[in-house]
Amino acid sequence: MTVTEVKLSLDDLTKAQVYLQQLGLYDGEIDGTYGKLTEAAFVQFANALNIDTILDANSQAITNNLLQMPAVVKYLLKIVGEGDRLSQKFTNSQRIFVNMGQADSQHLGFLDRGVNGCVAGKMKSLPSRNFAASPLLNHIPSYADRLASLPDGVNVVSYGEVAMLAGSQVRVRFLPYPAINEIPNIENIGLEFLDDSIQEACICIGSMVNGQMLSRWIGRNPLRNVQFWSSTKILPLLYTICKANLAEPNQPIEFCAIADSNGSQPSRSFEEMAQRICNYDESEGMTSNALAAMFKQFATPLELQTWLKRITGNKNLTFLGRYGEKPYIEMPILLDSTGKNIVSPSKDPHRGDNLISAYDLTRIVSQISWHRHIPPTNRLPAAQWHSLTSLITAMGYDTARYADAAIAALGLQYFIGDPVVISKMGFGYSDQRKCSELTYTACIQFVDRLATSHDLPLPKLRSINMTLRAVLDLKNPDREALELDSRMAATVTEILRRIVTEELI
Repeated sequence: MTVTEVKLSLDDLTKAQVYLQQLGLYDGEIDGTYGKLTEAAFVQFANALNIDTILDANSQAITNNLLQMPAVVKYLLKIVGEGDRLSQKFTNSQRIFVNMGQADSQHLGFLDRGVNGCVAGKMKSLPSRNFAASPLLNHIPSYADRLASLPDGVNVVSYGEVAMLAGSQVRVRFLPYPAINEIPNIENIGLEFLDDSIQEACICIGSMVNGQMLSRWIGRNPLRNVQFWSSTKILPLLYTICKANLAEPNQPIEFCAIADSNGSQPSRSFEEMAQRICNYDESEGMTSNALAAMFKQFATPLELQTWLKRITGNKNLTFLGRYGEKPYIEMPILLDSTGKNIVSPSKDPHRGDNLISAYDLTRIVSQISWHRHIPPTNRLPAAQWHSLTSLITAMGYDTARYADAAIAALGLQYFIGDPVVISKMGFGYSDQRKCSELTYTACIQFVDRLATSHDLPLPKLRSINMTLRAVLDLKNPDREALELDSRMAATVTEILRRIVTEELI
């Protein structure tokens, strides 16, 4: 970055120099002049930003002062985007986690972090593991309301029908959300910055126009059907919601329970089981895999596969398999609030492959998050918002905290309003392909308070749905797992950085 690219005013730069000096990062003159010492101090500060950075009260207060300066944060967004700085940052963080006994290949630093954090001594295999709760934890109950709301066009705006990529003359156009059974036009340019390990990707960016969410789709091999591991577990959950709402449209699924028709297991609420699938609370023998396999029992394999094909338009997908374990309940029934059976099980076993595309998952998560803002005919068949909110809440508890890490690494915590992060991770080692694979599907939405229009502050709604699949073959599964986790964290961070700077629209 050259000096001429720095757009801090004399007052901002002088104030920043004082704060950087107080942090021990700058020992030059306090003169409001940008030179090598000031640049080096900013780079050190940017490198230090991390979700796990622990500072004393005074240093934290100074850091907060810096991160509340819009010009400073905009400059930091440029710094962290240079070269492979983000990749190095997250690789170093993962190495520190391992060296401190907080992570290993079975308990990754970002993928397995968990929204509730963890306390040292609780885990026998990693007694030093100690992560704070997610800064988004208390926001989860508000996710559904935030997704349902609209920017008013005055205090919060959207992109409009046409937007221009920052630093270029390239204009991009948002199009109406695709109809059921229709594959949208997915552009194959714009994601060249993705890490080489990302073999499949599909990103859908939204723009609210006249109360409707328009969309722009970008991808890397977005229609290639491959294994997306546990990220696909949202599909049987969603199918169950659609089937329940078809039977009783006015019955929110939060009041429904899943019972064992054979009486071997006690009844449990839909919400509890959905959250356990996402947060991997496997107490009482309820593993995420077994619960997801149980939800598949509410449909025949062909019925579930046909439903998914009809929604996405991808006629070549295969969705017939389980999740490596027997269902927690082989013959589940879904009961409404009165105890009436509204969804019965299928006796057909699920055997075969689960091979779908990045587009399929991005399409599904966008239909969940944007349900209120797309035409009724384009919505998930029979699904009601009062029941989708239960799945939204469950996905808020996903163990993967890549968005948390991205917000901290970019220094955005003071300029993001009304955040929503719903996601579902997946990870596995393929014995057949002899490599490790990590998947992440998510909707990330927030009000960007750094945004401007005609050089005036004007908060803008950012709403992004994405699915990423990363693959590494290093002939060492333990090393592959740690490396993939770091690369996925860096990739999600770079995507958010480009969204905020509008290099990616």
